[in-house]
Amino acid sequence: MPIQLIAIDLDDTLLTPELRIHPANLAAVRRALDAGIAVMLASGRTVESMMPYAEEIGMKGRGLPMICANGAEVRDVDSGAVVRHLTLSTEACLTAIEALASHGLPVQAYDAEGIIVSKPNSWTDRDCQLTGLAVRVASGPEEIAAAPRSKLLSAGDPALIAELAPILKARFAGMAEVVVSKPYFIEILPAGADKGEALAWVAETRGIPRDDVMAIGDSGNDIGMVTWAGVGCAPADARPDVLAAARHVSVLPHDAGAVAELLERFALGPARP
Repeated sequence: MPIQLIAIDLDDTLLTPELRIHPANLAAVRRALDAGIAVMLASGRTVESMMPYAEEIGMKGRGLPMICANGAEVRDVDSGAVVRHLTLSTEACLTAIEALASHGLPVQAYDAEGIIVSKPNSWTDRDCQLTGLAVRVASGPEEIAAAPRSKLLSAGDPALIAELAPILKARFAGMAEVVVSKPYFIEILPAGADKGEALAWVAETRGIPRDDVMAIGDSGNDIGMVTWAGVGCAPADARPDVLAAARHVSVLPHDAGAVAELLERFALGPARP
């Protein structure tokens, strides 16, 4: 059966280190869309920072969704409207802010105005560069926890993040998900939020069998969708745990057109038996 649905991560998968879509990837994704395959982006980013890429590859006007905030949101590309939304409770937000602050780490959330952060820091500045979002400093933890949040993000030295991750996962069991999306980023997500879980929901709503779903990702927040998809893939330079989870690995790294190579092999070539 042919591939009917493809989920593609953005950073370090579809995008080059310069945050551009590799020309080969762009051409291959457009071919897939023109062939009638439902292609969607799946990222930890906000809808505002994802939409320019969705428009560039030609997703607009096709009735397609995309996965934002690591699975906490599914958005309609044409309107930007939320079609599925998981949020953190006030209790979970305040607990996370307290736990991370005890280790000297800042905490940030996202809203329509951009990024709201507990204190100024170079990591949030880096996130602004990645996403193009504006930033403001919160008056206190209560301001960050005052509205339903799709996720919280904290950042610090990769060694500290690696040390904290299992501690926070145990502390938030049943209340929230904890994922290391980059070596320096740790994210607190609503319980049940995961790119794989969101991908499964989209596939079910569209009546697409799991075996006809392809997913491509490189980092810890991609493992769920790479594992769930019938054709789970990774670039050659993905994290070791993602390479282990993927059924198929590109012969190319992400910045050399890995997405295009995988699409040619599994979605744009002859139908799978």
